[in-house]
Amino acid sequence: MAYATIVPLRCANQSRHNRCTLEGFFTCKNCKLVSYCGSACQKLHWDSHKVKCRSPLNKASWLPDWDRDNRQPAWASIEASKKFHNPYGSSKYLWGNTPAIDIAQFSGNEGSTYDSNVALLFAASGDLRNVVKTIRDLPESIHHEVEVTVNDWDFDVAARNAIILLLAFASMDDVSSDPATYAIVAESLIHMWYSAFITQDLLSLLQTKVRNLLHDDSTHTVEVMHDGGVKKTWIFHRDKTLSVTLQADQWLRMDAFLEVPAGLTKESAEQLRAAVVMAPERADYRDRWYFKDACPSMRLAKQQFREDGLLLPFGHSRVEFNVPNPTMFQSPDCWPFDDKSDPMAGWNILEVYKIPWVASEDAYGKLFAYLRREFQGFLHRMATLPISFQLHNVDAKLLPRLLIPKLYGRIEVSNISDSGYVGTSQILSLFAPLLQPQTLNAHATMITCYLNAVMEIVKTTNADAMPDIDFLARYLPEGLDIAKIVRQGAEIYKAWDCRTFSIESDRYFNKYMKLQDFKGAATDAGMRMKTVNTIVDSWPLRLGTGKTDTAAQQEFNLLLSSSSSGVERYVEWSRNS
Repeated sequence: MAYATIVPLRCANQSRHNRCTLEGFFTCKNCKLVSYCGSACQKLHWDSHKVKCRSPLNKASWLPDWDRDNRQPAWASIEASKKFHNPYGSSKYLWGNTPAIDIAQFSGNEGSTYDSNVALLFAASGDLRNVVKTIRDLPESIHHEVEVTVNDWDFDVAARNAIILLLAFASMDDVSSDPATYAIVAESLIHMWYSAFITQDLLSLLQTKVRNLLHDDSTHTVEVMHDGGVKKTWIFHRDKTLSVTLQADQWLRMDAFLEVPAGLTKESAEQLRAAVVMAPERADYRDRWYFKDACPSMRLAKQQFREDGLLLPFGHSRVEFNVPNPTMFQSPDCWPFDDKSDPMAGWNILEVYKIPWVASEDAYGKLFAYLRREFQGFLHRMATLPISFQLHNVDAKLLPRLLIPKLYGRIEVSNISDSGYVGTSQILSLFAPLLQPQTLNAHATMITCYLNAVMEIVKTTNADAMPDIDFLARYLPEGLDIAKIVRQGAEIYKAWDCRTFSIESDRYFNKYMKLQDFKGAATDAGMRMKTVNTIVDSWPLRLGTGKTDTAAQQEFNLLLSSSSSGVERYVEWSRNS
């Protein structure tokens, strides 16, 4: 691709007619969102930068409009208050809404000397974040074939997953095996995945490499399956295989993910997106979310992402990103996300913030650098492993009959195990036959996720209440201010929003397990619930213990500013024999 890599961070003096090409080393002391090569560029850029740097959002004293105006917020209206949720926009989930997990964790289970083929099943994958995390973290000592099966019922999600993998494989064929050469490929994947607008170079890459793979029959084989599906298989060099099974009419729809819809310009696409993410009637909701952010600069970074939709460092030029991303804009009249969708939701914010970054408060710059590292590692392992991918687009309940008698060492089913979706009992009975038995692999594990379980029980027991005084005194002392409590201002809503981090989650989840009869469901399926998780922490987003006051406060601030609730529960299962 023609443009230079985004990392390392460049000087923020990126005006259209005076673009500095040097690296940024010196951070703006006020916002800590941009960096400069030196004082000369900082002075030249000040007229532009001061608008954001001095924004009211970037002040510690900032308050939501409804609080300053002493009025009721939008969700307190009679109509809105009757709704359990108040979503706005489309209902597509093209990005993950739980942090990525490594579903293998071989080092602590089978061991780094594991000497057999690896089979992984992502039965309700959503995007590819768990796939990327798992493959990236496989020990270098693993050298046997790795087979990855990925399924999602939403065609748009499955199509994007296929295109991202096709682009990755096609691009890898053009570069050497040196991991450093994967930087541009990794950055391309980030923008395909998360940026509402891409460069013309990236669109051209899609329309040449990926389209050629889809349409040139010499690049793949075609097989009509017994259920009417059409399976296309590409074999790339160095033992890499990608198979995608779709219905015949769905294959015809794949081209739409490579073409900007007719009549959709950058300006009209911006208007479509802004109508959702910057809707005037949702201003109070945005302010409520901003008020939870870990620091003023995080608010400013989130506001900029809302405004331009580009996953880039705060100070990076936006000029070249002028083409609507066709994998997102599937029609000239719809933005497919709701107004709360956030790339950060698919990754662990505590891990993201460990990334060293010159502009230390640039949330999306840190996320970009984190993803670049993750994707480069993913590409490196794909290059060094004999790996095959099988992609499906079916209801997860129908998937097992397509895969039997295949056996997997790991099965991850996301949160379709929640009672509002498929439920634990049916999930265990459907997927137990696909899990390797203990005699074959004592560490074979099925992973279920419960996003709603704890709060379902809390609400049925009328225990949904403000955090206790001890919790507020430690993490949110301003929530104890009597004057603010009486006024029902933003501080009260912030205290209410952090209540899930103070809940006795184990107690409520134990009630949920009894209500859903986990023990009986496991017995009926020939499974058992592991007493101690060995793959994923049972409560990976719960506030930690044993930290200093400063570290505990920092952790709380980040988790509260994220999309996580702290009551996400992972349960691991194995076969009885």
